[in-house]
Amino acid sequence: MRRYRELLAIAGVPRLTAAVLLSRVSTSMFNLALLVAVARAYGYGEAGLLMMVFAVANGVVGPVRGRLADRRQPRRLMLVLLGWHVGAYAGLAVGITATVPVGVLYAVAVVLGASVPPAGPVVRSLWPHLVPAGRLPTAYAFDAALNTVTFVSGPLFAGALLLVLPPFWVLAATGVVKLAGDALVAVAPALRARPKPTEQARRGMFGPLANGQIRLMLTMVALDTFGFGCLEVTAVAAARSEGAAGLFTSALAVGGVISGVAYGARGWPGKPRTQLVVLHLGAAVALGAGSLVGPAGFGLVLVGLVFAVVGLCTGPVETLQQLLIGEHSRDDQRIEAFAWVFSTMWVGFGVGTTVAGQLAGPGVSGPALLAAGLAQLGIVVLAAVRFRG
Repeated sequence: MRRYRELLAIAGVPRLTAAVLLSRVSTSMFNLALLVAVARAYGYGEAGLLMMVFAVANGVVGPVRGRLADRRQPRRLMLVLLGWHVGAYAGLAVGITATVPVGVLYAVAVVLGASVPPAGPVVRSLWPHLVPAGRLPTAYAFDAALNTVTFVSGPLFAGALLLVLPPFWVLAATGVVKLAGDALVAVAPALRARPKPTEQARRGMFGPLANGQIRLMLTMVALDTFGFGCLEVTAVAAARSEGAAGLFTSALAVGGVISGVAYGARGWPGKPRTQLVVLHLGAAVALGAGSLVGPAGFGLVLVGLVFAVVGLCTGPVETLQQLLIGEHSRDDQRIEAFAWVFSTMWVGFGVGTTVAGQLAGPGVSGPALLAAGLAQLGIVVLAAVRFRG
């Protein structure tokens, strides 16, 4: 863990880490709190549709927010967006409590999704300006591990609060955490280290998408999150129970955190391209083998083991993706590049859950696992053939 201690000893890193930790944990808390609040007041159908409206608005507007942050002052943009976001947040909480017409909530959800401050892309764009080049893999591994930890722990915190507080107050508490985290990112001194945008960046219509390597990485990200969407549905289908499904997703997350942290703790042989090929190939083999096992009796244990192995294989992948996106994007386009990553993840995950929903069923997990394995194999082919140097 020496590398992580050295990383946290760099000026500005602990403050930025605390800020992004608050921002991300509040996002994962918000999803559960909002679903529960809307489901109680309006029903599960309306709750699911509201989350989709929020997610679509967030994913579509994300690259636009990233481009504006690159071309202008990220601090000012984040503070403006945060004002709109907190206002929409409060309007949504009050609207749910007052049981306003659900159409009003959908409109507010559009504003809420469109105004999400780009804290994640901003922080990821700052690592090359804060830490030496030799420490970047550790920084991105640390970032990815934090992302996974908050994804798992956020719903746990929200669930604990929902046991003792009404949904309105849980939403309010989540909003306060979100406000604190994004505001701390916006005022971080590290933002001053970013270079001013060039005229070339201002003229480019396609921004980082003009770079073939960025387009390639985004395709790989889409395939990767497609596979995770398949696994999300597979967990429910294999377990035949929402509670037991959590064991499968937890195995996936724990495996990812362990391997991700281990990856950043030391140097590894081979270039990032080679490492991606090996990791995705391992995941493809595990998923292919798992698709041959029925989730019944001891087979259920084997499927759980497949989830853990896939987590161990793909844990460092997010680190490598960030590293390559940062390497191939220009300084004055890096926030938008990472914003495209977040949007692509939403799309890939959504398509994955949709496809797996057609393939899986109670006690039927093989076809969905095979689809996830084919996505991993597609990444192997892309990484092996298209990367140059």
